[in-house]
Order: sequence, then C-alpha cells, then structure tokens
Amino acid sequence: MFPRIDENEIKNFRKSIIKWGKINSSYFPWRKTHNKWHALVSEIMLQRTNANQVLPVYKEFCKKYKKPEDLLKCKRERLFKKLGLHWREKQIIKLAKYLTGKDIPKSKANLLKLPAVGNYITSAYRSLHLEIRDVLIDSNIVRIFGRYFGFETDGETRRKKWFIQLAGKLTPKRKFREYNYALLDFSRIICKPKPKCQLCFLSKKCKYFKLIL
Repeated sequence: MFPRIDENEIKNFRKSIIKWGKINSSYFPWRKTHNKWHALVSEIMLQRTNANQVLPVYKEFCKKYKKPEDLLKCKRERLFKKLGLHWREKQIIKLAKYLTGKDIPKSKANLLKLPAVGNYITSAYRSLHLEIRDVLIDSNIVRIFGRYFGFETDGETRRKKWFIQLAGKLTPKRKFREYNYALLDFSRIICKPKPKCQLCFLSKKCKYFKLIL
C-alpha cells in the first residue's frame, strides 16, 4: 500500500538531497567519462560492489579496452577476479561481442536486450551518462526512503508498484542526474546499513532518527 506522504515532504527531501550532493559529491572517473562503453561497463562493475573496490579495476579496464572489440582481441587477465564476482567477466565479454560494430542503444527497451544489463543498470546508464531522466531503485535507495519517510521495507519493496511510483515522484524532472548521484553518495557515506545519524542533515525530519532517539 502506498504510504501517505505529504507533497511538501517530497519536495523538501528532493531539495535537501540535491543540496547535500552539491557539497559532498564524490569524484569517480566514470562520472566524467565521455566513453559510453566505459560508462556502461562501470555500472555493471558497480552492481552490488563498493565504488572504492571498483576504482582500480575500472582504471585498468579503461587503459586496456577502449572499445568493445578490444576486449575480444586482447589477452584478458581476469581483471574481474579482483571484484570477487567471476560471472561479471563472462557477462561483459558477451556484451562486448554483442556491441562490436554497433552503437550502444539509448532506449530502455533496447538496453534491456543487452547481456548483463537489467533494470537498474539501464536506469543508471540513461540518467547518469546519457542525461535522460530515469528513476534509480536499488536496495540502498529503498533503505533511505524507508527510514526517512517511516515505512517498513523488505526484499520485495523495490518491486512494488507503490514504491516505484514514490521513487518516480521523488526524482526531479530537470536535476535528476544530480539527485541520483546524491542519493548514491548519501547511501554510501551517511545512510549506510549502520547509519551515521549524528552526521545526517536530514535527521530532524527523519522518522527513523526520531524512533532511535
């Protein structure tokens, strides 16, 4: 069931997150790249993996594999072993084969046809690298919204229609890229599984913080 959330709460949360992001945004090279192949691979690498872990692997990958076909031609040195998930290497090789000689699609429907690309990676790639408005939803974002707005969450929350609607309402029409990056940084720096509530700028209005006082 869709929780009752006041429109002003939604606006205040959105503005506050964007404001926090302007001051506290993290620098990672994939956020500045103009190489769409590298951008898409970065989102695959980042799935369920800490950004600091991904950083050295991403840098090495970019040096060696400028284009999808480079990954197929060059000797691979199991870069992805460092990320601890070997299946990702196989999936990215499949992706390289699929994309060789082709442009990476922009539409959601066509991106979802690519190997290793699911809903989250599609939304992240479009909103963060193509600057096309899309809504990010993952377990970290579920955690932030559940704590701040005061509703219970579980492993299925991110798939529920009311939650997808809420995430859509919270995502701004113009500053969606800044907002999405701010959410990712906020979940990594402040609203972690063990949150740093004492450092949180949202604590005065956060339902979770009021419960633990």
